Amino acid sequence: MTWDATREAQVDRLEEQLGLFHRRSRRFLRSFASRVHPEMDAGSYAVLLVIAQAAPVRLNELAEEFGLDKSTMSRHVSTLIRLGLVHRDPDPLDGRAFLLRPSPDGRHRLTAATAARRVEWRGRLDGWSTEELADLVAGLVRLNSDLDTF
Repeated sequence: MTWDATREAQVDRLEEQLGLFHRRSRRFLRSFASRVHPEMDAGSYAVLLVIAQAAPVRLNELAEEFGLDKSTMSRHVSTLIRLGLVHRDPDPLDGRAFLLRPSPDGRHRLTAATAARRVEWRGRLDGWSTEELADLVAGLVRLNSDLDTF
């Protein structure tokens, strides 16, 4: 593929828009984090979402998924445990490790926040056609796949 000035400019625009999307999506997530628990921040909310999707999951797997060191991830998980949203159980395959899963209260609160988040997404994307949504999703799937090689 040839990289001319027009193509380079599109990559610059992509980086700019991804940065903007990241900042706005953090603000979006922050509003739903507070619905789960008033003491939760957007980062811990994102971690709770992944724990709920991947449970049971180990701390080191979470750290790898988010590209964070174990100590940073441990702070997020400790917050979630302190808030009663996540349980930590011994890993039967590794006595030094723990498996994380949402607590019943965490699952209940997350389900309510997820329903509210879906309503919000529907409202924001109401003017998009199904084809536009499908194109965006396909592009993001491809981009995420390409970025997964890091």
